[in-house]
Amino acid sequence: MSFRISIVLCLLFFLFLVPAFVFSSGEREVEMDVLFPKACADCHSDNPKYALAGARLAYDTSGHNTIGNSWYANGAGCQKCHTNEGFIEFVETGKVGEYVSNPSQPGCFTCHAPHTKGDFSVRTNKPVKLADSSVVNMGDGNLCANCHQSRRIAKDTVKASDAKGISSHFGAHHGPQADIIAGANAFENPANRYSSSAHKMVVKDGCVSCHMALKEGRYSASPALGGHSFGIEAEVHEAGKLNISACASCHKDIKQVRGKEIFDLKAKADFDLDGTVEPLQAEVEGLLEGFVNTNGTGYLQRLNPPMYKADGSWAGSKTGSWTIEEVAALYNYKMFLEDRSKGVHNATYTIQILYDSLKALDPGLDDSLRP
Repeated sequence: MSFRISIVLCLLFFLFLVPAFVFSSGEREVEMDVLFPKACADCHSDNPKYALAGARLAYDTSGHNTIGNSWYANGAGCQKCHTNEGFIEFVETGKVGEYVSNPSQPGCFTCHAPHTKGDFSVRTNKPVKLADSSVVNMGDGNLCANCHQSRRIAKDTVKASDAKGISSHFGAHHGPQADIIAGANAFENPANRYSSSAHKMVVKDGCVSCHMALKEGRYSASPALGGHSFGIEAEVHEAGKLNISACASCHKDIKQVRGKEIFDLKAKADFDLDGTVEPLQAEVEGLLEGFVNTNGTGYLQRLNPPMYKADGSWAGSKTGSWTIEEVAALYNYKMFLEDRSKGVHNATYTIQILYDSLKALDPGLDDSLRP
């Protein structure tokens, strides 16, 4: 047995150690380039060209990693966005199968294909057609729009309904950001006109430009802000901090409101009618609280039957019914609540839709400030 071990050790010596002494430095470089190509070293060397470890650290804080519903949402078309494999299949074929075998969370190779494309460009940046046939074209941000969009057409979904037919899952879906940036696919009053902020036209790569901006051009606060975290807000030293760099390239003097996780970009009017012109996001929060709030006084909390309980949680009902105006208000409330930008993505369209929804519930509402 010891003789066999000796033979193996000798072979290993001649195969791996002797070449290090025999070859000249130039020949050694050629040998190493064959064993470990320089293209691989760009990512996998001691000091790589691409900072994959840092990108992964940020990604680990992101919802793409932490929400963890790739197994739960593996079917009915959900796997297109909730699994890595489903998204790649959709990009390559334009459709998805019934299920993904052993699904994984969206990750590096969901958005990039470095081993087949030879670079870190996004997997696709083709313009995206939304559910209502509106088209979004925001450069590399189109990659995000493939998933961050409504799954339904508002005007086809919203109808007068028995209360038992409306569940807590009713609505546009949980990520309608592309629709809102485009100023499309909320339930609109056909008698009114609608417009949008300039974001969909002036931000070169849409979502990517803002959500991946690094604070002050570097990681100076938390890997959960900017970069591959895509985060605009994160906890830093036990306080909520905003990534000012997300907006600063256009809004030069923008800051965070002290003690609040909102930007200090002042609204053009007192849209929520509380007597004070506040920062835009606070005004939009005030409008949303007109539908549902923790005091139990929101319009959707005072319906008969109520849609929400006094504490703001979903109530629903097995009896009674809701009018088309009430169902539309629910649809629009959830759509802009789940956008989560509090008006930043498209302030004009957001305020127009929320005003119209509140006006439909209360014809006496003063909507003279509607943009």
